[in-house]
Amino acid sequence: MLAQAPKTRWGGIADGHFRPGRYFRVGQDAGTFWLIDPDGGRFLSKGVNTVRFDQDRIQNSERIPYADACRRKYGSEKAWRGAAAARLADWGFNTLGSWSDEAVAHADPAPLALTPNLDLGMSFALNRRQDFPDVFDPEFNRHVEQRARELCGPRCEDQSVIGWFIDNELRWGPDWRGPEDLLALFLKLPAASPGHRAASIGPRDNFAASVAERYFALTAAAVRAADPNHLVLGCRFAYVPPPLVIEAAGRHVDIVSFNCYDFDPSNVITAYAAAGRPCLIGEFSFRAADSGLPNTNGAGPRVATQGERADCFRRYVVVALRNPTLVGYHWFEHADQPAEGRFDGENSNFGTVTIDDRVYETLAGTMTSVNAEAEDVHAAAGAAG
Repeated sequence: MLAQAPKTRWGGIADGHFRPGRYFRVGQDAGTFWLIDPDGGRFLSKGVNTVRFDQDRIQNSERIPYADACRRKYGSEKAWRGAAAARLADWGFNTLGSWSDEAVAHADPAPLALTPNLDLGMSFALNRRQDFPDVFDPEFNRHVEQRARELCGPRCEDQSVIGWFIDNELRWGPDWRGPEDLLALFLKLPAASPGHRAASIGPRDNFAASVAERYFALTAAAVRAADPNHLVLGCRFAYVPPPLVIEAAGRHVDIVSFNCYDFDPSNVITAYAAAGRPCLIGEFSFRAADSGLPNTNGAGPRVATQGERADCFRRYVVVALRNPTLVGYHWFEHADQPAEGRFDGENSNFGTVTIDDRVYETLAGTMTSVNAEAEDVHAAAGAAG
């Protein structure tokens, strides 16, 4: 059994099948995709998002209840980092997900891998108040090249980085932000803008494909020019976009990433697997009513108890691992949100710990056992195929 083989310092399975290399890379064995860590271990990225002392500020205030509680409990942020890192390692996690304090990665003898989010497109769109970045604007290319140089270049030899998420939950079509598709969003741009002109004169039936091809070509090239050593992890899709968008992603990224807040991710993974690339789930979670939190704002299913929440984690991850394209799953998120709501109003029981840093023991126990079995479950996916 893979889980009983020796482990690399990264937590990968050291079964001798893959050779060491300087950085994380992608490989296949018997039709199953794997990450390969720098020591040659077969590796699944098991992560937790937002592992940070200052999670989350109550909206319209300066209060950060989690930080206040951890300061009382640990005395310092440094002491908290060590405790958080050791706890994640005990639970079988090997990766810090998005928006985490990267100092946690080296606060325990067992290092945690990193998957930073660059916000290449989002930062361009926010600066210009666009619903989706105008990828036809020559300034877009200059922007992503500069940002990649600034963020990726200095870390191109950092072995702890698996790769770079390009963005998170861009508006590829109708979602909670509005009913418009990409063509409608680009036609809303000023008439003189490059994006509006492209939407007005281009092939309207496949406009999303044109946007996707340009977006992924430019962003992936910018990241690789700044850092040829690490993987391009895709853009963390929020919902399944048109197939031609997924095809465009597959032509340019190393891994297709997406967030999936369903009970069962099977159909979603299958849709993205059509790209021919390995897949990584950037966010998933379940919320329970017995936490005492409102759970009125935030994505994903709600259940009654922490026991049900743990059961949902097991079913979700096991189903995901049975798809041979999956190379990672990242839970959202480390600590519960404040009952008063964070910056965007979310007020849910997403945490592995409470806002007072008390562990949800049933969930943590299930996470530990599932993480320990993950490589065996995933290896069997290829054998079954």
